[in-house]
Order: sequence, then structure tokens, then C-alpha cells
Amino acid sequence: MSSLGNRYALTALRDKRASLAGEVASSKKQLAWREEQLIHLDHTLMLLDPSHDGSKIPPKRAAKRVKLFRQGELGCIIRDALREAKGPITAPQIVDRLMALMGYSREVRPTLGPRVRGNLSYLLRRGVVKKQNTGEGVLWELSDTLD
Repeated sequence: MSSLGNRYALTALRDKRASLAGEVASSKKQLAWREEQLIHLDHTLMLLDPSHDGSKIPPKRAAKRVKLFRQGELGCIIRDALREAKGPITAPQIVDRLMALMGYSREVRPTLGPRVRGNLSYLLRRGVVKKQNTGEGVLWELSDTLD
């Protein structure tokens, strides 16, 4: 490799290292702040309950947020899928259309199903969609009042 190529590679690697070091420093600050808040919380709990032992309270698993869509994008895609359908369709059919449209692989299907159902429930409460049947045979379509 030429000396010029090495310079570019070294610059890129140094930049990457600086970014990563910044993220580590930021994470350490966040961790220190959270540990301090935990201590304050334990002391407050001990004021209210002197027998409190924070180590006996198991930690909750942190929610892992996977951002697949921008704000409002999923609702728009669902409405488009319902608009293009020849009639009422199921939530799994909406997921299939969404996966095809967005180019997602089969691995994201377990993540998309609950999100689509949740968004359909939200759209139902707002009167945007209608629901036919209950249980396994639920069919969805756009409401007559909105398109």
C-alpha cells in the first residue's frame, strides 16, 4: 500500500477511535450519574422504610428500542396498505406488505407484528380504521369517513 493510502487509512482510523472514545466517555458519565441517582433513591427509600435493602430489588431489564420508522411513518404505511387492498385484510397481510415495501428480512417479522397491531389499535381508537371479527379472524379496512 502506498504511503498516501496509509495516511488516509490512519486518518480514518484515528477519527473512528476519537468518536468511539467520546462515546465511552459519555457512557461513563451517564453511568456515574445513574449510580448516584440510585444511591439517592435507596437513601430516600430507607427514610420511608428503615428495613429497605436495595440489593433485594431485582433490576428490570432495560427496554431496547429499535427505531424502524420515523414518527407517524408506520401509520401512513398501514393506511397505504389498506388503501391498496381489494378488501379487508389481516394484520399479518399488512406486515407482509410492509416487509416487501421496506425491504426487511424475515428476522424482523417478530418485531413488526406487535407494532403493526398496536398501531392498528391506535388507528381504530382514532376512527381511521375499522375492525371486522375478533380473535384470529380479525380483518382491517379503512374507515368510510377517512381515507
